[in-house]
Amino acid sequence: MQLLNAVLEGAGIDTSAGLKIVGGKEERYARILLKFADKQAGTVEEIRTMLAAGDNATAERAAHSLKGSAATLGINALADRAGETETAIKQGHGIYEAVEALSGALRTVVSAIQDAVAE
Repeated sequence: MQLLNAVLEGAGIDTSAGLKIVGGKEERYARILLKFADKQAGTVEEIRTMLAAGDNATAERAAHSLKGSAATLGINALADRAGETETAIKQGHGIYEAVEALSGALRTVVSAIQDAVAE
């Protein structure tokens, strides 16, 4: 498994930081990124569903979880958008705009991961 670091970095992924968490093992990082993309691809839709159902607490936790996972892997721009979404939900204003920004950031990251990991 190989990583196209330029594609990842173009999407705001700090591959140096991400590789540190796996001891510099590129193949392991690639597998973790693929799992992240798979697991998180539907997170924004889940947040929207929770918000529509009035379950703001669960939506806030989902944004928080995405923020932490992204930050750990060096996906800083996405972590920032998730943090903004978490804060918007907590404060009760700017939620729509924050979720839309998060959606765009997540699409960019998932696409970059899928394009950058060659088996």
